[in-house]
Amino acid sequence: MAARPRLYGIGTGKSGTSALASLFTGVPTAHEPEPEPVIHAVLDYAGGRSDWRSLQTLVLDRDRRLALSVDVANFNIFLVDLLLHVSPDSRFVLTIRDCYSWLDSLLNHYLRIPPTAAWRAFADWRFQRGQFSYPTAEQILEEKGLYTLAGYLSYWTAHVSKAIASVPADRLLIVRTDQIADRALEIAAFGGFGPAQIATGGIHEYRNPSKQRIVQEIPVAHLQEQVNTHCGPLMQRFFPEIRSPADAGLH
Repeated sequence: MAARPRLYGIGTGKSGTSALASLFTGVPTAHEPEPEPVIHAVLDYAGGRSDWRSLQTLVLDRDRRLALSVDVANFNIFLVDLLLHVSPDSRFVLTIRDCYSWLDSLLNHYLRIPPTAAWRAFADWRFQRGQFSYPTAEQILEEKGLYTLAGYLSYWTAHVSKAIASVPADRLLIVRTDQIADRALEIAAFGGFGPAQIATGGIHEYRNPSKQRIVQEIPVAHLQEQVNTHCGPLMQRFFPEIRSPADAGLH
């Protein structure tokens, strides 16, 4: 890849990736650019229908054509090993949101915006459709055509854990979603950008304009048990003050 500042956002969807991308001004930046070819390539590679070289070719061709300095997308986590290999000077920002409010936002997003076939296949793979049965406490998720708590929460942990394990510590900045604006200048400096290339006045989170009470319909004891089972250590590390849905603002 040609020499230029490269900052990759590798957080989950609904963790502030849109807010992260909106920080930058006068910098070639994109949020989830051209997602469907990437999704198809990732699924083909994961399913053994293509090899590493094919995935690398897609990444290199896309990089040359888009010429981005800031590339923020939840699917970047599945390219992170390749990006580390082909762009040795790149930096990575992992935005992380507590799993309670993340789950609430994600469920409402999928209910509000029906996914395309590619995004649906991607979700089936990430959230392991068919791998977990629906407990009685999660009947509302099954009725709404959503995935199980085990599927969602195990993915949250797998995504965050892969970022931490894969990216060298000196090339990874971990930023809580609620701290993106306050740490804007730190993020810029980490990526090799100056203060003039940051415009915090335009920061926004991609908010759902209206929400259904899906998470609130799941018995609290069951939800907390699933969070503790699948996300406990990471929640304690990054969100020690959040021990219940109420702590996350889900009343």
